[in-house]
Amino acid sequence: MERTKQIEEVFEERFAAAREWCQIADVLRSHSVMVARAARTVAEQMVKNGVTTVDPELAYQAGLMHDIGKADPAWTGLNHIVLGYKALLELGWEDLARVAMTHTYYGYGKVDRQEFWEEFDDPAELKLTQDYMDAVELEDLDLLLQLVDNMAHAVGIMSISDRFCDILIRHGIRNAGDHLKELYRLKLYFDEKCGMNIYLLFKDEIIRTALEEPNDKRVREMVKAEELPR
Repeated sequence: MERTKQIEEVFEERFAAAREWCQIADVLRSHSVMVARAARTVAEQMVKNGVTTVDPELAYQAGLMHDIGKADPAWTGLNHIVLGYKALLELGWEDLARVAMTHTYYGYGKVDRQEFWEEFDDPAELKLTQDYMDAVELEDLDLLLQLVDNMAHAVGIMSISDRFCDILIRHGIRNAGDHLKELYRLKLYFDEKCGMNIYLLFKDEIIRTALEEPNDKRVREMVKAEELPR
């Protein structure tokens, strides 16, 4: 729990500083809070089902810090992955640095991500990312964060379909069908690990977010300082 407290303090400090230069800092912060909550909830259900490959507290920590690179003023496009990876290594949290690097790349090697690579301005950062992903062997923690990152919007937990539509509108993703197939595969994987349809863990919330337009200005203005889940 002591490490969780330290992580929460770094998380709050960095996103508070980001408000000085980033207009959507509160939205980014809220998304990470939602990811952390969802990751811990799914991991807790896995434990209840007798599957102990993901520690719920570590899942929560990884959720908070997966996008910490977006709190760096040097953030542009997908380089937040490298920024977060390096920042977390400097803090001595190698396990969280790993998730910062892997969380975006579900179905790596199966899904054509040329549009992702085009977002890198620095060839060295691109090479670091590709070399890392070519070498890493993903564990359940990596896979869980890949899944819940694609269920958690700043306003709450969504179905994969609704969350991906939100992403598709905002980013120029090609080969959308291939992306969705990999995300659905991940969901079925964790359904089995949890012994249930994981949407039922967030049923009321998924219904609520399905009835909202998450990028409507009125909804975005509702995102304040979302409290950390306890």
